[in-house]
Order: sequence, then C-alpha cells, then structure tokens
Amino acid sequence: MSLHISDAVIWQETPDGVSLYHTESGEFRTLNATAAQIWVLVESDKDRETVSGKLALLFAGHHAVMTARIRAEVDAFISSLVEADLLQETSDQPAGRP
Repeated sequence: MSLHISDAVIWQETPDGVSLYHTESGEFRTLNATAAQIWVLVESDKDRETVSGKLALLFAGHHAVMTARIRAEVDAFISSLVEADLLQETSDQPAGRP
C-alpha cells in the first residue's frame, strides 16, 4: 500500500511543525514536530512500514518494546490522517490483479 498526500491538501513546513489546509472541508491543522516528521517522511517515502521503521530506529534504536510501541503509534496516526482525507492510501498492485 502506498500513501499519498490528498490533492485537496495544501501544506507548508513552519518553524513549529507543518501547517495543513484541506481545501474541500476547510479544515486547518498544525502538526507538532513529531507529527510533522511523520508527514514529511510519508511525503518522501510513501509507505507506512518505511516511515514507522525509520522513526522506530531513530527514537528506539534496537529496543524491541519501544520499537513496537512507536510503530503502533505511527500506524494509528497515519490511519487518522487517512480517515480525515489528508492522506490517501492506494494499492501497489497493478489494476486487474487481486
């Protein structure tokens, strides 16, 4: 599954994090530094596993319990952005394949 920023989202990095504006809903959000780091990683890496893996390595090193917790929290955060239509998740499989 690939992640993409919704076409309806205008965003900008700021000294405080990332500011998001959803042009269809009119919703405005400011992401704190950690959430902004997730956003920027999604924008460049486009994959949940890659993003959560990079953050887990950065913040937990090789500590298994912390890695699992970070991965779960990053996954939940990304899911909330997908639910809010700020991110879109699409299948990597070619059309017509199960």
